Amino acid sequence: MPISEPVTCRGLLPLISGLEDAPALRDGLADGWITRGALRTAVAGLAEKLASPQKRLVFVLVGKGPSVLIAILGAIEAGHAVALIDPDLAADKIGGMIETYRPEIVLAAGETLPGWLADKGYNAVAAPGDALTIAEHAADPADPALPEDLLLLLATSGTTGIPKFVRHSASSIVTNAHQIAEVLGITSNGVAAAHLPLHYSFGWSVVASHLVVGGAAVLIADTLMSKEFWAAIESAGANHFPGVPFHYVTLSRLGMQLIPACITTLTQAGGALDLRTQQKFHDFAEARGGAFHVMYGQTEAAPRMTTLAHDEFPARIGSVGSALPGGKLEILRDGEQVASGETGDVHYVGPNVMLGYAETRADLAKPDEMHGRLETGDVGYLDGEGHLFLTGRTKRFAKIAGLRIGLDQIEAEFASLVPVACLDGGEKILVFYEGADDPDVKDRARTLAIEYKIPPATLSVRRIDAIPRTPGGKVSYGQLREVSGV
Repeated sequence: MPISEPVTCRGLLPLISGLEDAPALRDGLADGWITRGALRTAVAGLAEKLASPQKRLVFVLVGKGPSVLIAILGAIEAGHAVALIDPDLAADKIGGMIETYRPEIVLAAGETLPGWLADKGYNAVAAPGDALTIAEHAADPADPALPEDLLLLLATSGTTGIPKFVRHSASSIVTNAHQIAEVLGITSNGVAAAHLPLHYSFGWSVVASHLVVGGAAVLIADTLMSKEFWAAIESAGANHFPGVPFHYVTLSRLGMQLIPACITTLTQAGGALDLRTQQKFHDFAEARGGAFHVMYGQTEAAPRMTTLAHDEFPARIGSVGSALPGGKLEILRDGEQVASGETGDVHYVGPNVMLGYAETRADLAKPDEMHGRLETGDVGYLDGEGHLFLTGRTKRFAKIAGLRIGLDQIEAEFASLVPVACLDGGEKILVFYEGADDPDVKDRARTLAIEYKIPPATLSVRRIDAIPRTPGGKVSYGQLREVSGV
């Protein structure tokens, strides 16, 4: 369906409407597909188990199997608000999130209630089958009622501390799924290689944008370095491969011959990919009669905002494309729009913008604070045809392997060792520290890379005699960039 206005809906059943026998999900190399009819039946069964007179907050510990998607859709169909949680976070971190947001229900893969959940007063209840554990806790009567339009909570990127949640409605999620399907030409014949985690907004949107138009997704838990990864794609006949810069850089080194012939659409989002690699994959897709699309988005926009179509790439290499259907890009300086070609703060206006942020349980009760407008925190300009070129960030974030990571937060992680200053190095975070060689700094960097789930090489530690500072004692990041030559 062409998008000209927001899709009005109260839940996510539009994602799984369609023919009863049409394929919907496949679990890696497993035999056979879960049909759309079987998926609806499973979702309805779980929704019945979770039914409650009051809207409740549900944490779903998100893996990559079909039972997780059933858990998400079932909890939403029961009328609840659902937060997608990375299950690989340390138990104490998830515990901190539970103490902060106080979910009444936690859904986890497996048959057994995790001990740390039991310690927090959660009780296991019967689940429809052995693939899912339902843990419940009595509601806190002091918590305000959850708004009817609150549907999905996506954590802001990064894994240390207690994350903020991005609050989304059903309308923003389903609208963005249709926007993406329209610009990428996804149809009922589309099959996504869904290897990105569902708790990551890009991974979620890949599945949603296929299901919403009658397409399907093969859910892959293996990494692209494994034979099973590519075997699952080939066996399912997947034709759409999504990836962040890390995946494309890795594939460029391993050899693009790994990509099966069934893949005809490649999409790249989750951060800036160097132009040489972009060109390489554009040429690769062109040679097999396919398409390579560059996309730009943020979790706050459900999550995608622009697309540079394959055919537009040669004339506009370096651009992240134009706004999705129904959306609009604006470049502002001091609150005023600037002319084409002039640089300023990038704003996105569209029906897929979030309701707002939440940092506490009470924040979940807030109304729509955004009204369809998102200040992205990025700096850039529009050409005469409305194509966006990004030139920097107004806030100190780096995007690594699809994760948005605060540079100030990284600096704080080293504070107990030595003075440090961080710069965004494109595909790396550059960590400069003062003084003599210190192996503890490099050890800390390796530990943080594991904690943040980024490749170790993307946290680059460099020694410097003295970090340049302003007369007031603050780090001069501009001077640091000059003296370091980056």
